[in-house]
Amino acid sequence: MNTHLLSRAKHIRADGWLCELVSMNHSDDPFSDIHTYLVSISPNMTRANHYHKKKEEWIAPTAGIIEISTVDTRTNKKEKIVLDTNTEEYSIVHIPPYIAHSLKNIGNCHASVVVFSKTPEDKTDTIPFEVDV
Repeated sequence: MNTHLLSRAKHIRADGWLCELVSMNHSDDPFSDIHTYLVSISPNMTRANHYHKKKEEWIAPTAGIIEISTVDTRTNKKEKIVLDTNTEEYSIVHIPPYIAHSLKNIGNCHASVVVFSKTPEDKTDTIPFEVDV
């Protein structure tokens, strides 16, 4: 056989689901310096509402229309960005440490993003923060 199927856990919640794609945490993964996961967001639902003190993330939309709201936890500067996979332009959003963020599906269908980082998930570095922009 020329292909190899890699099994991944799918974490399902009411607001969508999350699946870790590639990570240095998996012994079957060909990558050693990147951590990625796919996040599904149900219509009119919001995910994240947190920030990280160390981790930085790059968010790439894969389907739908997502509104990313951010707050700099040190300065309280707020920003909104809309990522729409149906437009001619494509953007990826970089989220540095201390930037609280939420992702809201503002479309009528399920939306999804791939999140990239250089470090694996660390529950102690995920600080809840209600982003209200």
